[in-house]
Amino acid sequence: MSDLQLIEQFNRDGYIAIPNAFNPDEVAKMQREADAMLELIINSSIAHSRRSGRLSIVESEQGEQMAVKIQPVNDLSLYLAAISADERLIGPMRTLMADEPILMEEKLNYKQPLSEPVSGFDISGRRSDGWGMHSDWAYYKAQDYPQTIISSAICLDDCTAENGPLHIWPGTHKEHLPHQRSEHGGLVVEPGSIDSAGGNDLLVPAGTILLFSSLLIHNSRPNTSGNPRRLMIYSHYPQTADMGIDVRNGPSRLREAPYEWEYIRMRERGEAQVVFNAPTH
Repeated sequence: MSDLQLIEQFNRDGYIAIPNAFNPDEVAKMQREADAMLELIINSSIAHSRRSGRLSIVESEQGEQMAVKIQPVNDLSLYLAAISADERLIGPMRTLMADEPILMEEKLNYKQPLSEPVSGFDISGRRSDGWGMHSDWAYYKAQDYPQTIISSAICLDDCTAENGPLHIWPGTHKEHLPHQRSEHGGLVVEPGSIDSAGGNDLLVPAGTILLFSSLLIHNSRPNTSGNPRRLMIYSHYPQTADMGIDVRNGPSRLREAPYEWEYIRMRERGEAQVVFNAPTH
């Protein structure tokens, strides 16, 4: 796709998909990094009897648990930190922004069922991994971030109709739609602002890069497949916005890293065990 086609499609739809951006070996390495981070964060949470501030995990009424998200992640994985600056990701963003992209935040959305429930720390109050219709900028605007933020999602697994893929409403990035608080505390588009029955599932293979405007309306349904649907998500803003470095995620890193280091020392002293192992699929 030429730069002109890239810009025209993004301006029209608010997103683009770049298939086969990362090869199977690279995707497999990202999956291993995802497993290692999940094991570290859950085992650290168990050891400290305290859910890590990085971790979002939900439990259904039937007691089934799902790891939803770890944020931030770049300080936990040298490989994923390098991916956040990979030219395959940054190059198209640079074209779309007409500026140098600067990393604002990063997270790994797992939607990963746990084969055995974990215990020893508080599980978040939400009962589902599904999310209501929203735009990312509805969250970002409180900190005066620019609407020109572009988010990217690298698919670590095939996105299928059953595993809760991103569902987007093309063209909804052209203006900010009003939002309100939902029952689980998140932000959702106000009723009547958009046709809730519309939109498209982004059914794409692992290794695909998705780039989308921070104004694009999207959601996802619960993952019913029994397998994970992992998306490595990075959000970048244009350099001219001059918003500082790691302002959004930095406080979480400073708060959480001491717990993770102490858990590692506890293991070395024989005071903590590896209780949780990442599920195999």
